[in-house]
Amino acid sequence: MKAVLAGFVVAGLALTATPAQAGSARAVHVDCQSVKTPKGTVGHPLTSLDQVNALTLRPGARVLFKRGTTCTGTLAPKGSGAPGRPIVIDAYGRGAKPRIQGGGAEDAVKLHNQQYWEIAGLDVANTGATAGKRRGVRVSARDAGTLRHIVLRDLDVHDVNGDDTKDEYGSAGITLWVEGNTVPTLFDDVRITGNTVTGVDRSGIFLFSTWNTSGWGKEPGNRHIPWTGVKVSGNTVTDVGGDGIVLGSVTGALAENNRVHGFQRRSKGYSAGLWTHNSDNVVIQFNEVSGGETTRDGMSFDVDENGFGTVFQYNYSHGNQGGFLLLCNAAGTIKDAVVRYNLSVDDHFRGVENCSGGVESAAVYNNTFVIGDGVTQTVINENNANRRNVLFANNVVSVTGTGKASFNLRSGGYMLENNLLNGVAVPAGATGTVTGDPLLSADGKLQPGSPALQKGRTIEDNGGRDYFGNPVTCTPDLGMHQLTPCN
Repeated sequence: MKAVLAGFVVAGLALTATPAQAGSARAVHVDCQSVKTPKGTVGHPLTSLDQVNALTLRPGARVLFKRGTTCTGTLAPKGSGAPGRPIVIDAYGRGAKPRIQGGGAEDAVKLHNQQYWEIAGLDVANTGATAGKRRGVRVSARDAGTLRHIVLRDLDVHDVNGDDTKDEYGSAGITLWVEGNTVPTLFDDVRITGNTVTGVDRSGIFLFSTWNTSGWGKEPGNRHIPWTGVKVSGNTVTDVGGDGIVLGSVTGALAENNRVHGFQRRSKGYSAGLWTHNSDNVVIQFNEVSGGETTRDGMSFDVDENGFGTVFQYNYSHGNQGGFLLLCNAAGTIKDAVVRYNLSVDDHFRGVENCSGGVESAAVYNNTFVIGDGVTQTVINENNANRRNVLFANNVVSVTGTGKASFNLRSGGYMLENNLLNGVAVPAGATGTVTGDPLLSADGKLQPGSPALQKGRTIEDNGGRDYFGNPVTCTPDLGMHQLTPCN
């Protein structure tokens, strides 16, 4: 390596036998199929990941991989950017995205204790001879304080044959994690947008910190240090062994316009499509989740332990073997969870499932559950009598064809108010129940003459709109569609 690097120029600076610095005046170009003397220029690009990893990049530097090239090994560049001057990795030229093929390494792309990075436009794979603990893209930190501005955009991550481990070191397509117990550490300003993740084990997109309150992965002495400014949007996650997208240890995070299809396909553990835990005020909206396999969870959405102020709204769930929603608390707390204006179609087994512990407060309202041919669903399933204080109101539950549905209520904490139930027996203690055909169209909309019109109870701070964007500022209709105009 030293002989290869000595004497050639990158970004106007001579590389020496020790790791060099690359400034931002000119980009560093990389083509692993080039046979020319490597200088980092367009005409003489670098030819290996080792050459890139030997650089210590300065704020504002750009590393550009040629489209159509394949580089084998781990891309682990050094250095950090600065405010307004991130370090950027991207593609140049025409053709297919440049591929980083990890070849069975622990990580194909890796950053550790670094900040102000933007990585985009790459094809990332990491296939080993046998399954093992490995990732496609890993961004991690340990005892580093606050690390800012991490952008992962327009990446195609695929064929990562990881193992079934689910923790901060677990296998995933894209993962960000924080560990350590000496210096409180968090990420701020994280953007994971427009990526595709497919054919990976164990998780698709996984965010985790050992600085949490639940005890899962927690290191001695740690307290809750949530990440800030996190947005996960516009990603497509398919064919995942375990969990689809997981947001852990965040506050004020947003997950929207993501597509998850085909999860919990190979894991022996418990997995859901899109969920959050150890987090405050997370909003999950406008997502589509389907194809969850097995009933070891296997549902679309999950408000998990020590979730406070979580909001699931305007999402579409369909065809999941495990069901629609999990309110999962064991030894911690779930408080002020809101699940509203979502559409669930042919989700099997459970509409709303509960873990072993109680729920301090949650509201599940104005959702539409369609249970069709061949589907059997327990709309609410309490598997023990631990009290769960949950408002279940203004929902439409409609059984069609050969579908079957029932309720399993045991704690006395669920309050069923002003729901429309069609083809399912009205549970004891329910109030304001409407029965009959809700007259739903193929996309779940209410039709004129529906018995659901203006039969809902008013709920404060209801988000102000329905699934389709119609305002809900008057007496609400039942379900996720407000047909009655609010003028």
